[in-house]
Amino acid sequence: MYKGNEISRRTFLKTGIAVGAGVYGLSYLNNLKKKPTIKRLKEHQLKSGLVVVHGDGLNSTDESTAVKEMVRRAMNALGGMDKLVSKGNRVIIKPNIAWNQKPEFAANTNPFVVAALVELCREAGASRVKVMDHTCSANPEPSYENSGIATTARQAGAEVSYIDKSRFRDFTIADGKVLKSWPFYEEMVYANEVDVLINVPIAKQHGTSRLSMGLKNVFGMIGGDRGSLHTDIHPKIADLNKFVKIDLTVLDAFRILKNHGPTGGRLDDVDNSVERARRIIVSTDPVAVDAYGAILFGMQPADVGYIRESHEQGLGEIDYRLKGFEEIHV
Repeated sequence: MYKGNEISRRTFLKTGIAVGAGVYGLSYLNNLKKKPTIKRLKEHQLKSGLVVVHGDGLNSTDESTAVKEMVRRAMNALGGMDKLVSKGNRVIIKPNIAWNQKPEFAANTNPFVVAALVELCREAGASRVKVMDHTCSANPEPSYENSGIATTARQAGAEVSYIDKSRFRDFTIADGKVLKSWPFYEEMVYANEVDVLINVPIAKQHGTSRLSMGLKNVFGMIGGDRGSLHTDIHPKIADLNKFVKIDLTVLDAFRILKNHGPTGGRLDDVDNSVERARRIIVSTDPVAVDAYGAILFGMQPADVGYIRESHEQGLGEIDYRLKGFEEIHV
């Protein structure tokens, strides 16, 4: 009797293991067949207009406090970060960290703008806030550290990540005028990896595109031969922005780089190339943000090719006052 029961147990266990392995195998194969979906724009209750905060009244305040106050005022005027970020959301904040330069050169996004956004996302209930950029150097660490962004973002509660170059994948750009496809970073594209994508450029002069602001900042979300995009760059910038779904653009114009862009100049020439414009510009419309930004450089928005192209291709409003415009002086 004992022997028979023992055989039954063994048979039962073997059968159970085989069935379990089969179920696992089927589940694994099914998961392989499921393609991740492309992220859509996040549903939100933010205002549709453009908000500009001037920080001229904060001259006596230290830069960290001043910049953070400006970002908070801007987001509150737009409706509040909790109108975009929901509890449990995964957020990616994408600054410009392209260059190995310190903040005073205005080549990268102001670190305190990034820190303020991290804090606001955390307060709104985000489960994870990542800060990342595809830098212009093979080793991203010097840019992350010397820009001040890595330190301030971590202190604010963000996970600071380097780009994993194995995660660029070629995606089709529907209705691309010049580009029909291009490699984008998966983590910024797939809905199962990011709920909210916040673009945080700095306003600066650029030798090829004339200006580098929100729409141009998507270069840090892509792979491939980025240098080749500088030929016929204006419609290509518009094409890239057709694909990636950016939920909020926050333009850092606390300092703006008026010469020697996009890399920044020499330390002894900073006073001639960097202007303290002391402004933060926010909107869910990236074209409106860049249209306002162009004025800071004495340009009309339509005179900047990629702003005009993006508007003509339906990506946003070039007349930034049409959807509502609010200026706040602090």
